[in-house]
Amino acid sequence: MADKHSLGSSSPILAGLDVGGTKLGLCVGDQDGRVLAADRIATDPARSPDELLGEAIAGIGRLAASIGAPRIEALGLAVPGPLSYREGRLLEVPNMARWQFFGLRDWLARASPWPADFMNDANASMLAEANWGAAKGTTSAVFLTMSTGMGAGLWLDGRVYEGPRALAGEIGHLRLRGDGPVGFGVRGSVEGYCSGPGIVQVAEAERLAAQQAGLATGLAGLAPITSKDVCELAQRGDTAALAVVRRCGRELGRLCAILADVLDPEVIVLGTIGTAYFDLWAPFARDGLLRDAIRGAEQRVRIAPSSLEDRGNQTALAVARRLLGAAPPRRGELA
Repeated sequence: MADKHSLGSSSPILAGLDVGGTKLGLCVGDQDGRVLAADRIATDPARSPDELLGEAIAGIGRLAASIGAPRIEALGLAVPGPLSYREGRLLEVPNMARWQFFGLRDWLARASPWPADFMNDANASMLAEANWGAAKGTTSAVFLTMSTGMGAGLWLDGRVYEGPRALAGEIGHLRLRGDGPVGFGVRGSVEGYCSGPGIVQVAEAERLAAQQAGLATGLAGLAPITSKDVCELAQRGDTAALAVVRRCGRELGRLCAILADVLDPEVIVLGTIGTAYFDLWAPFARDGLLRDAIRGAEQRVRIAPSSLEDRGNQTALAVARRLLGAAPPRRGELA
């Protein structure tokens, strides 16, 4: 069922499509980031990208009609995983086998009734935060996804930085420890410690340790454990869950210190898990700046939650909004 809000000013109407592992979020909105109508489609693994995207395009048309929008100026897509702008395709898409190497640019050129562009979801999130959220008014910021995976969107000198091959911010594989939970195929990596599945790996080890020591923990009866379970138990003072948060939080702090020293951001935005449980994770991020970064980083670099009201839809709208301006071509599209 679509959510709808009234159509206000004559601001250009934009469309957004947020592609995720469980759903495609579709919306229409304006250049101020207001979502005027929204809906979602389940990402059925048995259906092809062509089918799902075709249904989404039709759904966006219905959303626009439902609010009386005369026309859509641009469509933006936020998509998971690394991309190749040179080839116009998705590369590695976690948990979405039929989307691997999908030629999105060609599909949009053929099937979209509106000018369209797409962007890695971490970069799109960073763009939305810079337009309307926690990084508004800054010239340098980092967005950390802290979700099913762990990537970074980079806002440098007042624009999203994607790199010549659109691989900037792919931090999940970076090794923080020689041993530890596995993420992005690397033991002890950023994704191993700071993503939802990584937090679960640490929780499973802590649960076993508690059981062997004869200690009570709310983790004991959970099958499966989720990162939400861990955070909520930690908030209630569960000893094993707090140990998980401390272990993963120390590595989050180490990562924030590295980002602060290398990029000198004004703000680091903790997304998804970090936003939902900000009071749990932010102290570790700040402590990392104090402990591991150049002196004074804890005063220069702000740690913040996302302040977007509807991040999934607004990330896609931010990509569409980019088409309204004279956005420079990505370097990967020039060769």
